[in-house]
Amino acid sequence: MTEQLHSTFYNARNVKNSDQGIQTFSPPLLREEQGYWNEKEEWLYHLDVSTFDSAYNDRLLREAFKEWNHEVQGIPSLKESMFSLWNSNKLCVAKSGELFSPIKEAVFQVLEQVDTDIMLYPQQSVVSKCKHYRLYTIPLQTRLEGKQLGVLCVAVPEIREGILEVLEAAKLFFQSIFYRHFEHHFLSDLLHIHKTTEKENRRRSILFQIVQRMHDRMDVQTVLQEVFESVAFLFPTARLTLYMSQDGITEDPRIKPLHLQGQYNPVCAMAYTEERMISQPLGLEKYEFGIPFRGKQGTYGVFHIETPKEVIKDVDIQLIVMMADTAGTAYENAKMHQQSNTLIQELRMIDELTKKINQSLQLADIYEYAVQQLMRIFKAKACCILKLDPEDQQFRVLNSTLSSLGQEKYSLSGISGEVYRTGEPVIIFDYEKHIGPSSMFMEITNSKSMMAVPLRINGQVEGAILVTHQNKQFFSYDNFRFMDMLGVHIGLAVTNATLHAEVKRLATFDALTGLYVRHYVDRMIEERQSSDFCGSLIVIDLDDFKRVNDSYGHQIGDQVLTQVSAVIRENGGPEDLCARWGGEEMAIYLPQVSAQQALFIAENIRVQISKRTSPTITVSCGIGEWCWLDDQVSVESLFYRADMALYEAKNSGRNRVCIENKNRNR
Repeated sequence: MTEQLHSTFYNARNVKNSDQGIQTFSPPLLREEQGYWNEKEEWLYHLDVSTFDSAYNDRLLREAFKEWNHEVQGIPSLKESMFSLWNSNKLCVAKSGELFSPIKEAVFQVLEQVDTDIMLYPQQSVVSKCKHYRLYTIPLQTRLEGKQLGVLCVAVPEIREGILEVLEAAKLFFQSIFYRHFEHHFLSDLLHIHKTTEKENRRRSILFQIVQRMHDRMDVQTVLQEVFESVAFLFPTARLTLYMSQDGITEDPRIKPLHLQGQYNPVCAMAYTEERMISQPLGLEKYEFGIPFRGKQGTYGVFHIETPKEVIKDVDIQLIVMMADTAGTAYENAKMHQQSNTLIQELRMIDELTKKINQSLQLADIYEYAVQQLMRIFKAKACCILKLDPEDQQFRVLNSTLSSLGQEKYSLSGISGEVYRTGEPVIIFDYEKHIGPSSMFMEITNSKSMMAVPLRINGQVEGAILVTHQNKQFFSYDNFRFMDMLGVHIGLAVTNATLHAEVKRLATFDALTGLYVRHYVDRMIEERQSSDFCGSLIVIDLDDFKRVNDSYGHQIGDQVLTQVSAVIRENGGPEDLCARWGGEEMAIYLPQVSAQQALFIAENIRVQISKRTSPTITVSCGIGEWCWLDDQVSVESLFYRADMALYEAKNSGRNRVCIENKNRNR
């Protein structure tokens, strides 16, 4: 370095002065190493200190002074000299050793000789005496515009020959070192900017790829999986947990329920409620972050990140926040797509269930099929349909997957009773933590999850539909909503079957007497005649019934008809068909019974009616018979025979039983 300094001094002596002062010194070694450059292409040498670099000048001056001071210590002319460096604000920024107080005072006096800024000092050395030292103040200028950088003060113990030339060379050497540090810092900053830009571009590229992959996914679980994989790729040491609302719970151990009451994570709870990122220290070695997982429609959960300190920087947090927002939008889109598919599937299931249920108008078949479909759709482990018995105000099991429940009745004190009283559906995620009414069905099936919806028939709540599972939190809110919809359709199917049964009953039975109507009996006799070998028909007519209506009124007449129908029903067997034939005529068809056997039954009916009616009334009966040997077998011919026998009983004085005259009628 000493030889280099003397070489610099030799070149400095040949520098021509101009009106602008000493020209910029350019290191020859660098030009030799980069010979293919010309001066115009050396863009680094056209860079200079500007006002934007004022904050870094003192640091650059100190760094240059430290290196410069180390190198000039070996120059004989500067041996035992004292050096100090002062900035443009007349403050000492660097020195070699401790300056004597007299030397300090001399420097201050020199710097204070001119009222204006140091940069206006003449471009020449200033000499002053201080005891045994001679003080030289050397202005330092920028290499392009010649502006003052500072002042280099050198205290030489005695007058030495050629000291000015050495100091001039030392000045140029200092400026060379200064600009080398300046260029180094400039290139370092440029490289840092390049690396930062490259890193940012890489982050943007990664974020773009992540966003593209997320939006390509149309499945909720796949979107969440992409988030976990992306964070694991970017930050291998970070631990990510997603706390979701109840509707987003899955079997993934990295996804947990978000609790806002009881034992909960305060960072996640605050991030969820305030919808902003929350961070705080987690012990001495870690840091935790809570980042809302949200879309346009709402907040679905919170990303909780645990990471060692200093691993994740602010720019990383911004990237994770952007990724969380992207994931929220992608999750929302996937959820909407999934909900659309689910809605389509639900509509198909409802359509299929409605068709299947309405194919049968038998209530037992409807309940059986409904239980099977509910088990299949919700993958439940147990199902039960209850209906209130109005006589004892207890639930009766209409159908269940547990055969042991078929004969039992249950009170209204449990969950089913609550559903019946309120008419509102109920979902239970964990029966062990359930505070409300107990459930015998849950305890028998050892279940932890339940959905219970009301069973509405004719618009009125008349029971409840229950599905259960042994696992906790097995059913989602979507399942719960769909279960409520299916309950409505099952209720409609039951209502339809009930109304059909009622219409059928009204079309089959007489409203006043409760006996079959004639057209039903006609059809049934016709069916029996196709399979039986014989049968008898008793036609019963109330004697002088018009007199009862005229004397006592039609209300009493209706009571008499009811009393007569009760006697007929009691004398008929389980296979016999008792009917109101029309007006005050009754009939009873006895399958596989001959006319002589029917005579005994008819006589018994006649006797009992005269005893059990009030006002007392008598009846006349005609009996007709058919058998497979007859020339003509039909309902019309059978009724004709019975009617002719009744006509004979009426003409013979009433209150008697007559059998058809076979010789006459056949």
